[in-house]
Amino acid sequence: MAKRIVCMSYLGEKITFDYKFPFFLESVDGLHEVLGVVAGMKSAYAIGESYVGTSIEKRNIVIKGAIRNDIIANRQKLYRVFPLKSTGTLYYYEGDLKRKINYKVESIRVNEKGLHRHFQISLICQNPYFTDLEPTIMQMATWSPAFKFALRIPRDSGIVFGRKNTTSMATIQNDTNIEFGMTITFTANDTVENPSLFNVDTREEMKIEKTMSAGDKIIVSTYRQNKNIFYIPISTGIEENINNLMVYGSKFLQVHHGSNTFRYNADTGVDNLEAVIEYSNEYEAV
Repeated sequence: MAKRIVCMSYLGEKITFDYKFPFFLESVDGLHEVLGVVAGMKSAYAIGESYVGTSIEKRNIVIKGAIRNDIIANRQKLYRVFPLKSTGTLYYYEGDLKRKINYKVESIRVNEKGLHRHFQISLICQNPYFTDLEPTIMQMATWSPAFKFALRIPRDSGIVFGRKNTTSMATIQNDTNIEFGMTITFTANDTVENPSLFNVDTREEMKIEKTMSAGDKIIVSTYRQNKNIFYIPISTGIEENINNLMVYGSKFLQVHHGSNTFRYNADTGVDNLEAVIEYSNEYEAV
């Protein structure tokens, strides 16, 4: 099936590369490979070496193509979408396969002569993994509205304005061999003391030593290069880093291969707590 590549700059401007002009796609390298470096340790008189680990190399995507007609305008658009040192996002489409990856622009070259002006763009993806186009959001405990219009409130009994969904667990199935992070958002509807999230399968826990008031949020990021805990009090709305309040022995939970069942809790006020998990699957290649 024909592939289509869309690149979006940090300013939101897009270019589509496919098998028609104005930006004809001749070839693209770096999408279907995974590069690693296997490290070992050799000791005296040993045969071979002992395995230490494997590091995953950055990804270099090189797009080659051609432009024709409106040469100056299309060339300038390439320069606008791919300014050096800038960050962008590459979207890959092939049949039902849809993935994206972030990149830094390394270089861009457009030939000066010819009926078709050939170009080459080199992109460096320091995180080499592709992800889904949109994150998956799992609401572990939320409130559902329980009234509708036209609204009638009985004089003696009143009405129920909302009901809490009591599910305190959620399961994420990771069918890849890559562990990846997630974003956990705790929201307090009243006083909550020391919210936590527990992986039932691995017995790992992340706990935060913090008392929350109604409307307060705690947002936890457990991604590989972005592990942080932020507290946003309703009183100020100002984000505060509270990494130092993670309880000793806690972990920035990852989504491991296979089934991952998470359960939220708190020392007190768990019924006043809402929890939402947001994640994107990661893939070694497309």
